[in-house]
Amino acid sequence: MKMIFDPRFPGSLYLWPVLAVMTACSVALAQEPLAISVDEEKPEPPTCVFSGIAWQGASISGLGYFLEGTKESEFIEVFLPNGSRSRKYAYYGSSPLVFFRAVEIDEDETEPDPAEPLEDVEPEKFVYQPVVSHPLSPGVKDLFLFFFKGEGDDGNLQLSAINFDPAGFPAGSYWFFSRCPDALSLQFGRDKLVLPAFGQRIVPARIDEFGDLVFRVHRKRAGASRKVYSTIWSYNPRARLLVFLTPSPNGVSIRRITDLVKEEKALGLRPPKEDKEGEGSKRDP
Repeated sequence: MKMIFDPRFPGSLYLWPVLAVMTACSVALAQEPLAISVDEEKPEPPTCVFSGIAWQGASISGLGYFLEGTKESEFIEVFLPNGSRSRKYAYYGSSPLVFFRAVEIDEDETEPDPAEPLEDVEPEKFVYQPVVSHPLSPGVKDLFLFFFKGEGDDGNLQLSAINFDPAGFPAGSYWFFSRCPDALSLQFGRDKLVLPAFGQRIVPARIDEFGDLVFRVHRKRAGASRKVYSTIWSYNPRARLLVFLTPSPNGVSIRRITDLVKEEKALGLRPPKEDKEGEGSKRDP
């Protein structure tokens, strides 16, 4: 075993003999091997998991959903940042996925149930009003949701979604979205491609000999192609990025959302269902 000396901890070099003695004693005193569970219980698979973002400068708060899609199940509030994606949330209900807002009501506004004695009725403190929903596809298990305010005076909340499964959008790739009414010519690392008007495309990053990603955008103006954006991006093989190209007076503006592909426990995940009677139960030897 190689001995490592860490200059940040001067005592680390002298701690090695002590650790060696402690390890030897531990082996000598052990009478039975420790039972280590190899198969860790996996949670019950949800209908889908999702994360989201408050898009286009929207300020959104107070939204939530019912874990099983019914008002008898747990209500989970969702936090939506506007600069990065939220944490992941699990959903066990059926389609559509509906988001609600809890609105406080006065006790005088509640109507008692005539089937219950008046003294047993507890007035509700909140009523859950549906705000926005999204239909679910059976094969899509990981969603990224964009929450944004609609145009007009009412500014109703709207929702758009993409399939966020790493199988189709893996680490080390970039997903380009164009909002431009004309085609864009891109140089991305060692590749050149054309992004159609209002088009999108997933491209794996191929860095240059210096380990960088050169990114340039050419746009046609007055019949001629002109470079309207140029930069160099660093590369992280564990990251995947959403890149949005929006028209601007000088050409295009760029917005990126970075996501690190890693194991993440979604809020709301439930433990595995108990096995039926007589199945899966562990017996003492």
